[in-house]
Amino acid sequence: MTTFDISPPEPVDGKAAASLGRLAPALQWLAGTQGTWPPRPPGPVRRLVLEDSGDLATAFDRGVAMADEIADSAVGLVVLSASAEQAAGVIAIAALLDLEPVHAVGTASGADWATLTVAVRDGLRRARRHARDPAALLDELGSPALAGLTGVLAQAAARHTAVLLDGSPLVCGAALAASRLAPGAPAWWLAGQVPPNPAAARALTEVGLVGLLDLGLALPAGGELALSVLEQAVALL
Repeated sequence: MTTFDISPPEPVDGKAAASLGRLAPALQWLAGTQGTWPPRPPGPVRRLVLEDSGDLATAFDRGVAMADEIADSAVGLVVLSASAEQAAGVIAIAALLDLEPVHAVGTASGADWATLTVAVRDGLRRARRHARDPAALLDELGSPALAGLTGVLAQAAARHTAVLLDGSPLVCGAALAASRLAPGAPAWWLAGQVPPNPAAARALTEVGLVGLLDLGLALPAGGELALSVLEQAVALL
């Protein structure tokens, strides 16, 4: 698997943003990824949605190649999301953080609560033995989307490309796995929202990220909404 050499964004003096409250850290992050203060409007923006398709064996490398192509295209910000089964993300987080199924899924009732809880319970029986080996864990879980997202996140950080996360369990699971494979990578990511899924929220906390928005949104739109807020914050500044 690829070895990643991560250097942090350039530090900036963002004191002028203090009056913008919780928007200030996001503006400082954006400025750091751009290497300038005040920050420019984010862009060009690439919206990347990964699906559970293609060969699992090459999914991670395809994600790395996507990140390279994006960096070579001078994209300023990636909004990352996934259109795929979310259980693999919850299982990955539960395995890496040693969570029990009920703590990973939560106790809130929902149409798919029982199905997801059973899937996480059964998946963890296989996944726990790979808790110290994220690469083997990705292979065990068999989700091309999860593996591809992990590759994108790790390589985007290595190529100094800013990424805005949508807050879904699959994206947060990939972020946790990528942080283990590429220490320092989360400095290049911004969490668009506080995830309503407990495992996803724990994953963001583990990698040191705080969601920009807290809307209880169980849809993969947190990144897109956060992008709009980030653009308006730059204009306010």
